[in-house]
Order: sequence, then C-alpha cells, then structure tokens
Amino acid sequence: MPSPYRALPPLNTLRTFEAVVRNQGFTRAGAELGLTQSAISRQIAQLEQSLGARLLIRDRTSIVLTTEGRTLLDGARAGLDSILLAAERIRARRRVGVLAIGAPASFAAWWLVPRLGRFAMRAPEVEVRLATVDDDPDLERLGLDAAIVLRDARQTARDDEIWLLSERVMPVCSPGFAQDRRLKTPADLSACRLIECEGSAPQPPEFGWGHWLSRLGIPEPTARWSRFGDASLAITAAIDGLGVALGRSPMIDAELAAGRLIKPFPDRISATPRQVYALKWRRPPSQSMAAFRDFLLDEACGCELAAGPCGLPRSDQDTQTTATLGGDRMALRALSSRA
Repeated sequence: MPSPYRALPPLNTLRTFEAVVRNQGFTRAGAELGLTQSAISRQIAQLEQSLGARLLIRDRTSIVLTTEGRTLLDGARAGLDSILLAAERIRARRRVGVLAIGAPASFAAWWLVPRLGRFAMRAPEVEVRLATVDDDPDLERLGLDAAIVLRDARQTARDDEIWLLSERVMPVCSPGFAQDRRLKTPADLSACRLIECEGSAPQPPEFGWGHWLSRLGIPEPTARWSRFGDASLAITAAIDGLGVALGRSPMIDAELAAGRLIKPFPDRISATPRQVYALKWRRPPSQSMAAFRDFLLDEACGCELAAGPCGLPRSDQDTQTTATLGGDRMALRALSSRA
C-alpha cells in the first residue's frame, strides 16, 4: 500500500521554513537549528521546488511571505504544534511527580490556588501545573491528568470522579459599600448597583440577579448594572466597593473571613444551585495523582459545603456514600481511591 504521506515535502524543510519566518532571517534560523546559512538556503530551495511555488521573498532586513508561503506556514505550524504536544504528553508521563491539573478560572483563583501551598508541604516531590479550563475538558487531548468539573448534584458520581464541593450563592459587598448605602433589608437592593457575571457557558438561574429580584419581589434597580465575563472579576469589583455581587461560597469564604466582603442580609438569604464541583482523573491514576486527589478530598471535607463521601448523601439510594458518613478517614480514603 502506498504511503498516504508520499506527497508531503521533506519534513526537515518544513521545520527550517518555520524557523526562517519566525526568526526573520536565514542566519538566525541557522543558529537556532545548528545549520549554516547556505544549508538553510538549500533547504528552502528544496522546499519550494517540491511544492512548485515561491514561498518567501528575502530582502536585506526581513522575510516577506508570498500567498503560498502564508498558507504553508499556517499548516506547518499546526502540524509542528501537534507533534510537540504529543511529545510533551509522552515526556510528562515519564517525569516523576508532575501533575497537569485543569480547573475553571474562578475556582482555581479563589479556592484551589490558595491551598496549593499546603499540598506542596504535604507532597514536596510533586510539581503541580495548573491550567484554566471550561466545561468538561477532554483530559487526553489537553494532556491533563485531572480536572475540576461541574456536575449535576442529582446524578451519581462516576468511577473516575469524586465530588468535592457544592455551592451556596448569596448577595455580598464590601463593608464600606454596605455602610454608605445603609443596606439593611433586601428591599434596599433596588437603589444599588448590582454586579453580575455573564459567562459564555449556561449558568444556573441562582447565579443571575433576575432570579433574585423576582424571588425577593424587588423591582429593577434604578442604578446602573455592572456586568463581567468572569466571576473572579465580579467578586473583585465587589471587594473594591463597586456594588453588590452574587458571591459563591466556599469560593468567597476567605474574603468573608478577612472582612473584605460581608453578607449584608441574614444567612437565610441564600440559594444552593443543583450542581457540585467534582474532580475527574485519567485512569489509571498515578501515585502523584492519588496523593493530590486525597489532598483535595481532605480540603473539601473541611468545608461546610462538602459533597460526596464526607458530605450529605446525594440520595437515599446512595448506600455507599451513606455508609461512610460519620466513619473514620481510612474509610473515606478507601472510597476516594477508586480507580
């Protein structure tokens, strides 16, 4: 069977071509690749001859791509990037103690990152590389060992996942804003600037002010709204005194404890969305991954809104979880180490 890649130009010339364009010169590309300027020139000529088209125009100070050159550059970079990603995945698997973890930006900033120092003390040999992800990422495609994802609390956790935390949503603002606006009851919100997060992904209704205003019987506010595309930005704006935001505990618990945010109304003015944060991992989990998973479970179990093994059972039928309630940590660890 003939090779499906027989029409490809010589692969080494594609790497050389990309280096020439990126370095804007034959000499700098040669220094990067360990080739002489004349060798670079021969490879470019070989590539152009293979394709039957001129790819670049060389002047004294720069390299100018032709239309065909721009087309080839896009394809060459996409192919080289794919090869590089595959190579890094293989190398990462052979590196001891390197974990690539994905998490939503707001969860990473407000809950996960502040706890990584404790994990470093607990497992100093493990290097955590954190990336922000949305929705339900493909771990294999992105080269991740695990990711924090959102799951429907009415469902049952899969074998390669463990639930960590549920959320509670409530109005929050800075102490100074509450004092200046004399916030006493929810009705006072009608005269406040309301801060809202408008993410690209669908959000539970409890994350929007429309749900709250309707629930509390409050008319649309007379002041302006402030809307942000990220929950972290919305909370930062509330801390800086811009207005009242919908805070999500436990992500804002540290800000509440430090007094940078307050709950201007009683605790009963809150809502619990039907979703939980879960950790999913690639199977089989490595020793480093098991240590990180065990750490996150311990951290989650220290929170009031813990879900899964150390939280409330998700249903009366969830007998495995129910059996662990009130049990010792060894039982919890045994459940969390499912692979």
